[in-house]
Amino acid sequence: MQMQATPQQGSYAGEPNLISQALQYPPYQDQSLHSANVPGMEGSYDGGYAGGVQDENLSSSNGQSDYYQQTNAGFENNNNAPSSGPLQLPGQGATNGGMNGMDSANGGSVGNGNSSGELSTDVRKLQDEVTSWRKSQESSQTKLNQLRQTLTQKSQENRELHASLTQVTQDRLMLQELVHKREKEMDDLRSKYLNDVRQIRATDDDHGTIEQRVRMLQAAILQLTKSSSGDRAVNLKTEEVQALVKKKYKFANTQPYILNMFLEKYIMDTLLEEVFHGPFYVGFPLAKEYGNIHKWMIDNNFADQAVRFRQQLCFMSAKAPVAQSHAAQEGTRIAKAVEVKLERLYNNWTGSQKVLDLVTKAIELSLTMRSQNAEITAQVIPGESEFDAEKMVPAHKSKEGGKVKVCVMPCFVDTNGVVVGKAKVFCG
Repeated sequence: MQMQATPQQGSYAGEPNLISQALQYPPYQDQSLHSANVPGMEGSYDGGYAGGVQDENLSSSNGQSDYYQQTNAGFENNNNAPSSGPLQLPGQGATNGGMNGMDSANGGSVGNGNSSGELSTDVRKLQDEVTSWRKSQESSQTKLNQLRQTLTQKSQENRELHASLTQVTQDRLMLQELVHKREKEMDDLRSKYLNDVRQIRATDDDHGTIEQRVRMLQAAILQLTKSSSGDRAVNLKTEEVQALVKKKYKFANTQPYILNMFLEKYIMDTLLEEVFHGPFYVGFPLAKEYGNIHKWMIDNNFADQAVRFRQQLCFMSAKAPVAQSHAAQEGTRIAKAVEVKLERLYNNWTGSQKVLDLVTKAIELSLTMRSQNAEITAQVIPGESEFDAEKMVPAHKSKEGGKVKVCVMPCFVDTNGVVVGKAKVFCG
């Protein structure tokens, strides 16, 4: 569409060169969408381009008004604006061309400034990231160096420990060889000692065999009293036994199991008096003289010599025929004394051989007990003592604890306090 300008007063209407010419606009579309991906078109569409190369003269222009940029934007966004056709304005032909050139120059300059600012921001960000990465790398390198130093230190400690372990292993092997050597020497000394002891000890018994002998003696006494229990209780003179229990032991309970218990105690008390509590072995005729000599040695600080003296006398008493003959005579005498006591308690006494057997066992046991390096003695538990399971066992129908009322069988213990035979007690 063409518009004809009307001359006005005060204008250059009379100049033929200044007559407004019709402006021809090419078909316009939104070039901002197309120029975004085309090289050389980073500026506005009005900046102008020729074959993708921006005009240097136009790019160097500056200082234009924002009016033309707003006008161009209005034409771009207005769908009803004319896309082509001459527009004749009085005195405006050359001015429009110049302004368009300056708009192009201004648009290109602004586009380059924005790009430079964004580039500077990106560069600073990259520089910050590089700086942060370098700091992180330096920190990691420092930690790595510390770990290497720690590893070197631990490796050195490990080598030192390994060397120490090797030395300790060698020392242990040497000690094992030394221990084996000493054990062999101890075995040889023990064997020699036992051989020497056998030459002065009456028997080869030790604590184990002596404990068995104590149990055998207690079983023999119990077997002897069994003849008055059960259906054979009619053979026992109950009134005589009750009188014995009340008079000698001051015990009021006279039930059948109590009478049998006191019969055991009556027999053991006789053996303690005649065999175990004597000054020395009953087969040695000079038993009284031995007692005086042994006491003198103890009083004059010859305890070790007194032990050897006792063991030598036991050895001679066991080997000498005269001592064995004297022991047999004493056994017969003691058995006869026990029989006399028991005959008064039974209607029909038939236990002579049993009494002699248990008296013989008691005499042999006493010799074995005295021949030990740590002499074994028979100790009666006092009345009203607290029950001790390590030294005592309860009698038939006795409480397992409390106070001791009756000591039926004594406790056999050596001079070191080792219990060889436990006492049988009745607790009430």
